[in-house]
Amino acid sequence: MESAVDTIWKLLNYLVIILILGVAGYFIIFNPQGRTGEEQMIRNARQNAEYPQLVAFPDTPQSGVNDNNPNFQGPLQNTPFDNQLALNSTDPFSDPVSPGTAGMFAAAPAKAPAVANVMEKVLQEGHWIGLEVGPLTPALATANGIALNVKGVLVDEVTLLGATSGILAGDVITAINNMETGDLIAFKDATRPIAMSKQASVTVYRAGTYSKITVRGTEEVGLAQMEGAPMINATDTSPHTYRGPCDKCHVISKTVKNTGQLSRDGGDVLAKQAPPIKWGSKPIHGNRGACTNCHKII
Repeated sequence: MESAVDTIWKLLNYLVIILILGVAGYFIIFNPQGRTGEEQMIRNARQNAEYPQLVAFPDTPQSGVNDNNPNFQGPLQNTPFDNQLALNSTDPFSDPVSPGTAGMFAAAPAKAPAVANVMEKVLQEGHWIGLEVGPLTPALATANGIALNVKGVLVDEVTLLGATSGILAGDVITAINNMETGDLIAFKDATRPIAMSKQASVTVYRAGTYSKITVRGTEEVGLAQMEGAPMINATDTSPHTYRGPCDKCHVISKTVKNTGQLSRDGGDVLAKQAPPIKWGSKPIHGNRGACTNCHKII
């Protein structure tokens, strides 16, 4: 016969097993979210991909921050097209965009891949059909005689199809195929529907009047490409006034040798062709090393 001690130990073992099974069953049956750990991980990753936080942009402008930045775009990062995609999402793991957070979070398509959170960079320029455009700020408008109520992107360089079509540097592009181009984001979005077309209608403001210019080429006009601020070293001295954290606009170089730019390329004057310069004269280009590498000092 079993002793009383053995009987008690058996009962304790049975109770422990029953308790373990009960707890496991509770989490399986009564889990309020009904998701496994893997599903929860996927959900979190999707949320990060859908809402990359623009940490550099506060809800309200701060005095002295970005006041002199000709490229500052503020919270104009998410487009109606992106918001509509998020609101129409059928993904059970996606969350709707709160109307009050539209300026702080840029909504991505609901089926965005599970990637790490990536901070957006402030755009500096846009390139399309040989045009180089930038944000039209009040300072640039005043300097170029442009009315302050004009909304668009300023053409600062023009070549290729843009030049042959009649667009000039100093023009303000206000619309492409009747889609308004009030900033660089809108400019890129306006080129998306016509990217595979060989022609487009560009509305420009020039010398006080608006006109439409037909751009027609032998190849597709393509999608506008955006450009940000150049890569900088972590120890570089700021070349401008404070405009917020450096990595809001710039990519920080991991090594001092990797600045994202060649000192000389095919568009630069070769060393043997560089003109002589006077000692103490103001540099005519960015830092490309010792002046004597290319120039003769006179």
